[in-house]
Amino acid sequence: MSSTQSHPTCPDDGFPLVELNGKYVCSAEHADARIGGRRIVTTTIRNGYLYLEFDNQTSIPLTCPCCGGQLHLRQISAEQLGQLLAGRTVEGFRHGQWVSHDQSGAKHPIFAIQFSGEEDVNTRTMQVHLDSVRNISET
Repeated sequence: MSSTQSHPTCPDDGFPLVELNGKYVCSAEHADARIGGRRIVTTTIRNGYLYLEFDNQTSIPLTCPCCGGQLHLRQISAEQLGQLLAGRTVEGFRHGQWVSHDQSGAKHPIFAIQFSGEEDVNTRTMQVHLDSVRNISET
């Protein structure tokens, strides 16, 4: 059984829309304006969330793409992930859907951030929940 729940998308590029201050905005346009092309200067852990802090005094929490909570890391700690990402820049964004593995087959949009690096593009792309985009803020 599969859910066909839809999420509003940007008419220009198909990225999911996020609600900010009572208005819907394109997640990619919002993220690009705030962190696109920016360099990560440091990472911190606040309330269990890994935050990337950029050279323009902006930060983004990395959230689990399936639930919006803390990342469920298995093979690396949040501290190690932060060390791996420090110094990289944001090169781009992608979007897709997360599909539940239970019987509901529930679907919801995910947002992906592509970082600079020598690794394969899929290896240096991190999927997050739209809550990460909603919570981009000044540090």
